[in-house]
Amino acid sequence: MAAENRKRRYAHTAIIGIDGMGNFCKDTSTPRMDEIFRNGAKTVRALSLIPTISAQNWGGMLLGAEPEVHGLTNGGVSQREYTNKALPSIFTTVRRAYPDSVLCSVSNWEPINRGIIEHDVGVEMQTASDGASTAEKAAACVRTRKPDLLFVHIDDPDGAGHRFGYGTKGHLDCISNVDGMVGKIFDAYVQAGIADETLFIVITDHGGFKFGHGGYTDTEKYVYFALRGGTVSETEDFFATTKDINAVVRYAFGLEIPLPDLGGYSSQVPEGVFTDWDRPYTIFPEGDRCDVEPEPQPDLHGEKGLLSFFPEDEIRLAMFFEYGPEDAMGRAKFTEYGHVKYYSDGVRGADAEVGATGCLVSEDVKFGKDDFTVCAWLDIDSAPAAEAYYCGTKTMTDSGPGFMLGFTDTALWIGVETSDPDSYEEFQPPYLRDVSGGWLHSTVVFRRKECAIDLYWNFKYKKTLRLPEIFADVSLDALPFTVGDDASRRINSGNDALIRMDDLLIFGKAFGRADVEKLAAYYGR
Repeated sequence: MAAENRKRRYAHTAIIGIDGMGNFCKDTSTPRMDEIFRNGAKTVRALSLIPTISAQNWGGMLLGAEPEVHGLTNGGVSQREYTNKALPSIFTTVRRAYPDSVLCSVSNWEPINRGIIEHDVGVEMQTASDGASTAEKAAACVRTRKPDLLFVHIDDPDGAGHRFGYGTKGHLDCISNVDGMVGKIFDAYVQAGIADETLFIVITDHGGFKFGHGGYTDTEKYVYFALRGGTVSETEDFFATTKDINAVVRYAFGLEIPLPDLGGYSSQVPEGVFTDWDRPYTIFPEGDRCDVEPEPQPDLHGEKGLLSFFPEDEIRLAMFFEYGPEDAMGRAKFTEYGHVKYYSDGVRGADAEVGATGCLVSEDVKFGKDDFTVCAWLDIDSAPAAEAYYCGTKTMTDSGPGFMLGFTDTALWIGVETSDPDSYEEFQPPYLRDVSGGWLHSTVVFRRKECAIDLYWNFKYKKTLRLPEIFADVSLDALPFTVGDDASRRINSGNDALIRMDDLLIFGKAFGRADVEKLAAYYGR
């Protein structure tokens, strides 16, 4: 340990992460965790980050930031080492403060070691094939290395949830089995004679809904979070999010904890958990509702029609969903698969319900290698919990060049790929802090040569996403353009996902802010 004058509260800190357990542990037998945390702090109402996906939450824990800030996704952490010096993991933070510390990570899911923890700060990393092996390796690490900081990841419950369904007997039995693994790791601290000097933590990243996760239903977003240590209060009533793990570890090592900033580091120590911590916990508000009164659809060529705001040659597709799948520009014909429904309470006239019951496909809408902009109104109040796709040119199950746009009840979803399957990039920017209900207008701008995607929500600039240079010269037309599902026409139907949408507009140019302002004027915003 470094000889720096810090108020280090614990000689050892252990984070035991259980993937996909959510708070389902309350519904099954967990005698070892019950025993370990009997006099500690625990809650089954901590919150997963948006979206409720592994990389976004394990990244949030280790980096102390929102997924929108750290930008990690399951696909990204599987492909690339983590090298963002501006947002270091807790391992780097501890290493800088205590150069001689022993840092260890034992992960059942290898991408955590590859794509979330830095490889240049001397973290001793091990990967195990299953939960039992992970627990064995972690326990051996404790007995032989007595690590200052240990992170353990056990994946078994998430696999059981995907296989049997979350909350089913198969999933709950798996959680009970993992409880014994947690006990084995804790017993190693006892055997090593360091349990009383250890802050011992168990947390999970997300729960699940049916056979998946990613949305924000109660069974996906509420997670178990428990702590045991000499300064831990006995409580079952505290608020926390998964990203607060970072601040808790900083607390344990006596390190500075910055004030929370949603645009950067935003991890906090939960109130009421530690006897010697009294900084208030900042709750960030969600966005306002965007309710839209239905208005008549102005004629394309009328005084306030779309062509009075944009030249005809810039508009590639204009689907107003006025009780049919017509392209108002007359350039694209669509084939209906299944049954698409129409309702009278859209943003402008009628709107369409697509997804599980039906979708629309056209061979006439092409994107090539040019810039383009996709605009649509999406009904948040009826947004699906699972990822649902509202338009694009690729499938989500097969590799191939194209793009897909979708959303859940918390976030937009963007997926892009070249012909190289390792090139797949995806983003899930959350919208709830901007718009909490009603209608969301999404403008997605593809600047091809610059390998950039600009996002605007309700006509306000949100952020710019960056793509690798390989995307600069790739045609995105391998499959027909599909509205209401991915290009396989199987994902939304398989998830029973329905989408209410209005006014799907595609422009053959990259919108700038002036263009977005013109579109806002068209809608009277």
